[in-house]
Amino acid sequence: MGESLKKLEGKVAIITGGAGGIGEATARHFINHAARAVIIADVQDEKGQELAESIGLDRCIYMHCDVSKEDEIKTLVETTVKKYGQLDVMFCNAGILNKAEQTILDFDLSQ
Repeated sequence: MGESLKKLEGKVAIITGGAGGIGEATARHFINHAARAVIIADVQDEKGQELAESIGLDRCIYMHCDVSKEDEIKTLVETTVKKYGQLDVMFCNAGILNKAEQTILDFDLSQ
């Protein structure tokens, strides 16, 4: 493996919103760059578990986490550190849906 593919060697990473799309691509990218472990955190349990299995459960696990709930984020981080002894990267990719309709005009861009 070339040096450029070892940028994350030995690192432990959490990826929120990691079950699909950009999060899935990031999880695979981190593994390809020699991350020691990637924790996929999402609310899409089936997709997240399937992704972790496809990457390999020796280096990738899935944990249910709703990022709109602070206690779930705290548990995610604490569990990761307890299991791996470290947390080096926190890639915050999850979105939080807001049922209220918003437009660019709703934001004060003058500040």
